[in-house]
Amino acid sequence: MSGWTIRDVTPQDLLAVRAVNAANEPEVGPFDDARTSLFLASAERFQAVEVDGDVVGVFVGLVEGLDYQSPNYRWFCDRHARFAYVDRIALQPVVRGRGVAAAIYQDFTEWSADSGRNVVCAEVNTEPPNPRSLAFHRRQGFEVVAEIAPYGGGERVAMVEKVL
Repeated sequence: MSGWTIRDVTPQDLLAVRAVNAANEPEVGPFDDARTSLFLASAERFQAVEVDGDVVGVFVGLVEGLDYQSPNYRWFCDRHARFAYVDRIALQPVVRGRGVAAAIYQDFTEWSADSGRNVVCAEVNTEPPNPRSLAFHRRQGFEVVAEIAPYGGGERVAMVEKVL
């Protein structure tokens, strides 16, 4: 396996992107047609991670002001006038632990600061638990600011923020 590259998602990537996302559920939410359309049209970052011509990861970074009905995104909209939001990062095991996520987050954080957005936001499942993601976010400088049950069921998420 050679190194990895990060590039913008193209329409030709969508089947592979959805497969990567599906392999990472429930740590990330489902990837339906409405989300796909929104991300293609409006995401600040809609990126694929590629190794040897295969899509092995996906990253979606958003900003405020979108007509996106995710309760987690809406929670941050109510909290901040301007922010950068990690909607999802999903990686196949072949690239986990190789610095891919850290590189993506570093790039998105630098862009956020340069664009005048002084906070990067995300959420991490706590029920069902996702300790790997929570530990990763803590290593990246994120702090838990709340825990909510956005869907009214047994699911819970930690709302995390990194102030720049």
